[in-house]
Amino acid sequence: MLPAKGRLKYYPLEGEDNNIGWLILECDRDLSLYYCWFVQRKLGLRLQHPRLGSHITVVRGEIVKNLLRWSAYPSQEINFYYSNEIKTNGRYWWLNVYAPCLMSIRQELGIEVTPEFDFHVTIGVWV
Repeated sequence: MLPAKGRLKYYPLEGEDNNIGWLILECDRDLSLYYCWFVQRKLGLRLQHPRLGSHITVVRGEIVKNLLRWSAYPSQEINFYYSNEIKTNGRYWWLNVYAPCLMSIRQELGIEVTPEFDFHVTIGVWV
């Protein structure tokens, strides 16, 4: 696995009086561009870049039980490790990620430590 880092960015649902939100780890844009280049070169597929750029989703619209910890780490830089083996389900293309710090943040928020979809960096979408 290869080391990398990103910055946390919170996305509360605007205009909603609830405890649902999104939290991502923004990664270097070049990470997804680099691996998209490989997909295009080897398979001839041009992938659309993710809407939020190169990122890891930490909280995906889940109900946060411990709201006091929401926004506890604004713009915090987080280290993670990623695999250079490109994965796909035919539409989405991604790299698997290992990030113990992100699991700790989920635990602090009172949600399952392991997300529904394992941590990963989406490098692109085939449209």
